[in-house]
Amino acid sequence: MSRLHLKGEMMMNRRDFMKLSAASAVTMGAVAGMAPASFAENAGVHTDAEVQAMVAEELRLSREVAFYPAAFRGDFDKFYVLFHKLSRAQYEKVDGAPVPGINASHYDMCVALTNARKALRQIKDPKSTVWEIWGDQMAVESPLPTNWENCYDNEGFRPFLNPYLLRDQGKVKGNVIIIAGGGSTHRNNVVEGYPVAEFFNKNGYNAFVLQRRVNPYAAVDQQLDLARAIRYIRHNASEKHIGKTDIMIAVGFSAGGMNVMQVVADQFGTTNTPDKVYPSYVCDAVDHESADLNVAIPIYGLFVTGLNFTKNPNLPPVFGVVGQKDGLSAMMLPSLPECANIFTDFSFYLAPDAPHGVGLGTGTKGYVDYYTQIAQWPDMAVNFIESRLGLMEKKIDMDSVGFAW
Repeated sequence: MSRLHLKGEMMMNRRDFMKLSAASAVTMGAVAGMAPASFAENAGVHTDAEVQAMVAEELRLSREVAFYPAAFRGDFDKFYVLFHKLSRAQYEKVDGAPVPGINASHYDMCVALTNARKALRQIKDPKSTVWEIWGDQMAVESPLPTNWENCYDNEGFRPFLNPYLLRDQGKVKGNVIIIAGGGSTHRNNVVEGYPVAEFFNKNGYNAFVLQRRVNPYAAVDQQLDLARAIRYIRHNASEKHIGKTDIMIAVGFSAGGMNVMQVVADQFGTTNTPDKVYPSYVCDAVDHESADLNVAIPIYGLFVTGLNFTKNPNLPPVFGVVGQKDGLSAMMLPSLPECANIFTDFSFYLAPDAPHGVGLGTGTKGYVDYYTQIAQWPDMAVNFIESRLGLMEKKIDMDSVGFAW
């Protein structure tokens, strides 16, 4: 039997769960200016063990900044790129490293990250800028994951939303949840999260970046987090003054796009609740809201293999995107006829230039190049969304004839 369905699974009291992260709690004005205890710039030669300890402490501090962009001012992209690279260096080969893992060669990167973090100016309590989506209980496996070594988050992480709200909710066209990619190891927020939210916000939508669970949590928790986020926004429409919660759109990148497709297949409506995965979880009022989407947009994450969409009576329009130089395109392209059969309203853009992981396509300094062809997809997505929402005409009558071809 899968560990995800063990009878011993149980929900956890929020107060007990948060004790796990008490040591890394943020106090107003304290985070950006702190330096690791082992920080010693230009202090000579360092051993692997010394740099590993230094990096571990710096990443612990940086995690209390990286996921709260609204709380800081300064060059946040520069900070996040360094944070993202150093985080991934824990388990991947980064910047040409011969092997994965932190060693003495990462000293300069760690110093640069510390300096970039200290250069930021904190203007708000970070926790006050986000919406935690689970209540006193969270659907999670039991026993709780304990191996937090080399993870992207601090121990005890709980998922939340970064809201990007229009000032005038009367003018909101709909609500867009953005799910950055990163497999089950990280969240590529600097490319696929925050700038994407800003784009949709500027185009008249409330946008929300979902900080989903990754390792050491179970992979299924990622789709539970997305379904919960959809329901959370709908349930809190009145209390948080969120407009147009009848219109919910999800834009996911890579693994985030896969999460979108999983929710469409398995977490839709009001009855596919978290207790179906974790039987001892007790559902609350949020869980009984609808997790249906009005539009699904998987960006280099359109995968349907192994998913059964026939159970969902309200399949959304789907707009998929991938770059021809993306290694995943070879797996996606053969499934396009199947997608067209599954979804009655389906569109797909194959960009001729881009590799994997480019987000909006407009580039991120020091990390991702600008790819002009795939950079067209955001405007195409707005066109696709608004024509489906009745905000834009799908066609204009030009008194055509039946044999125009």
